[in-house]
Amino acid sequence: MPEIKIRSANPNDIETLSVFEHGYYSEYVWQMSLDVSSENAQVEFRRTQLPRRVFVSYPRNKAAIFNYIDQAEAFLIAELADRPVGYLKIETQKESNIARVSDLVISAPMRRQGIASGLLFTAMDLLTYRHFNTLVLEMQSKNDPAIKMANKLGFTFCGFRDHFFPNQELALFFSRFAR
Repeated sequence: MPEIKIRSANPNDIETLSVFEHGYYSEYVWQMSLDVSSENAQVEFRRTQLPRRVFVSYPRNKAAIFNYIDQAEAFLIAELADRPVGYLKIETQKESNIARVSDLVISAPMRRQGIASGLLFTAMDLLTYRHFNTLVLEMQSKNDPAIKMANKLGFTFCGFRDHFFPNQELALFFSRFAR
């Protein structure tokens, strides 16, 4: 992992962060099958290879991500040589001590170098300090790179929700105790 510095975002960062390519490429999708009867419900997710590598658009509008950043529990930026290379936004449900990473974006040329992991570990430390018990990641079922990273970092699958994102895509949720 490159030597990065992580700090809180400020309004002056928004212009730089908004030009990052938020979409990503994937060669796999997590396909859901649902079997429901009057007495049983069974859901299965299966990693399925796509016929070709596809570009997947980010599920949220960039402007919506940066609105009200001062109301987020945390908005962290990873910097390399004093230039932002990634960010992470955390929303919370204080009554349940659960924090949720709503957005995690790394500059395209800097992906797969451990920067997202560094942001997540910093977020877990911060959340532990703020007395949150659980950190939840949300991602599109097409985001195979993020799913692989979540598993590698000890997050476990904890649920899904259809039509979750503004673009109506399915969301998968992975969680880990922050402590």
